[in-house]
Amino acid sequence: MKPRQRIFLFPLVASCFLFLVFCSCSKSKVKTPEGVLSQKEMIPILVDVHIAQAAAGLHNEADTARFTLNDYLPYILKTHHVEKIVYDSSISFYTLHPEIMQEMYDEVINELSKKQGEAQKK
Repeated sequence: MKPRQRIFLFPLVASCFLFLVFCSCSKSKVKTPEGVLSQKEMIPILVDVHIAQAAAGLHNEADTARFTLNDYLPYILKTHHVEKIVYDSSISFYTLHPEIMQEMYDEVINELSKKQGEAQKK
């Protein structure tokens, strides 16, 4: 190969290498399968689930009317017009994709903080 050809070949090879490096380092967009709630749909449900978990944890040991999340969940899902099987499938999907779950929980925490701030103002 002539020196002049190597000079022109080097930028091409370097460009291809950089392209591959950038493609491999970028986040790949995970497609939400059918039958799984979108992040936007899941966030309000998760907010309500965590409020229900907190409420369930407030019971007094002597109180015979204790509630658990399993008592609250059907009401939460009904309020959001979501079937339990869709909720369960969505939780399973997002559990397998922790980076997406983390994004959702960042928003869930923001929403819970807003609600806490609103409650403290009252």
